[in-house]
Amino acid sequence: MSCLSPIKCKLEASREDELNTDVLVVGSGLGGIVAALELKKYGYNSKIVYVGALGGHHVLGEAPRYSNVDIESIINKAKDLDISEGFFDGMYIYQNRVRYRVRYKHIILATGGVDVPITFPGSYSAPQKTAEEILLQPPSGLNIVVWGTTEWGLRTALTLRNHGNDVVVMDNSAYFRDSKYYELIKTRVDFPVITAVRIREFKKGELVFEVVTGKKENEVKKVKADLIVSAVRIVNPYIPMKLGFKVYYSFELNSLIPRRSNYGELLIVDERGKAVGGSNVYATGHLYGAVREGHIIEQGKLLAKYIAAKDGVEASENVKDALDKFLVMLTIEANWLYNLGNRLERGTDGTGRYVEPNVIDVPHWASFWPQIEEAEDLVICPCNNARINDVLKEIKQLNRIKELKVKITHEETELLRQLKLPKLSFGDDVCAESVCLTYASIILGGFLAQRPGYFIYGKPQMLTATLVEKATPLVSQNPLLSLTLS
Repeated sequence: MSCLSPIKCKLEASREDELNTDVLVVGSGLGGIVAALELKKYGYNSKIVYVGALGGHHVLGEAPRYSNVDIESIINKAKDLDISEGFFDGMYIYQNRVRYRVRYKHIILATGGVDVPITFPGSYSAPQKTAEEILLQPPSGLNIVVWGTTEWGLRTALTLRNHGNDVVVMDNSAYFRDSKYYELIKTRVDFPVITAVRIREFKKGELVFEVVTGKKENEVKKVKADLIVSAVRIVNPYIPMKLGFKVYYSFELNSLIPRRSNYGELLIVDERGKAVGGSNVYATGHLYGAVREGHIIEQGKLLAKYIAAKDGVEASENVKDALDKFLVMLTIEANWLYNLGNRLERGTDGTGRYVEPNVIDVPHWASFWPQIEEAEDLVICPCNNARINDVLKEIKQLNRIKELKVKITHEETELLRQLKLPKLSFGDDVCAESVCLTYASIILGGFLAQRPGYFIYGKPQMLTATLVEKATPLVSQNPLLSLTLS
């Protein structure tokens, strides 16, 4: 096994062995560590396997956190657990050229999220790194554009500024993505923060961008940029998908995530899309949906109590009380996460089925703006630089159309939804399966008015049958489809 990061691994082994544990914790996230520490009190033996730094991206950077959490103390306590570096592919643990077939009663996923580059026309030739990469060894004396107004983006910007860099923060959101954190640190911010941005291009050391003003013409500006740093994070769906769980688009997380209960137990879904039961697989941290350290830790404690109750070593009333307190906390501090949890557990509007929302915001598509998208020469798989034109060419062949011109009006949006779609595949390496399916399906969903899941699992048969019937005459009557968007 050779790993540069959790998504850049070459899985090799010269021999095979077996490993047994009560609880397997995959990943170095805080939620998994906390759950393992709590389960130890109940007498469980937990095995943590991880790649990267213990604690994940939460240990990087020097700026204050929104949550008042002693992360260093948690990391130190983790050293009392059975913990080692290794990569789990859904069946085997790869460690020191040994492939272990692992047997466990419960598996906790603390794989969290991963930073991804932003994409815009010509982005592949621009100097760019992710926040996780740059904060391992911050530079100094550079002109840096940080993309993202989340807590993670602003913490990254503050750290880079403290190292003597000139920093500008940008985002294609019209508002701060984390206004609470900004209010906490705004007296420390001595650099520009620009929202409602659409990047046009990177040319001769300058980033050319528009600021959407709501007026007839947007403002066009330039800024010198030695480096672009992306603080956009998406959930890593690699292990859930390897274990056979379907993943669904969440606009709140800009990610594809499995369905789960409010405790964190991943749910089994039938062919109709209804949740029909639980499992022995559990989500913590970003995979659960929690991004604040305080919420991650509390959910990790709740999950440990729930697992103990399933095995009869904790009273069920105690677990129910703990869940109620946790959900009350979320309604006050992160109402969006409370609502997302209910949709994932009970289905949209309590129907049992989770209906993917429309894509109206794509943080990693830096030239995106609803209604005025452009998709010229976009990278949709940062692992191999695959371009959107490759997929669009296949869509045109599938639908037997010569051109694809998209004007976002109501009528033409409906026409777009009638398209036959290919299923995405970018290869079977770890990076492509961890990043590109999410990255590309959300971009294509926003671009073509489709549910992201359609690019992974296909359109539902009833929908396809109905729409294909209508598509041929509509397309022949309408010169839809030279990939010009206006």
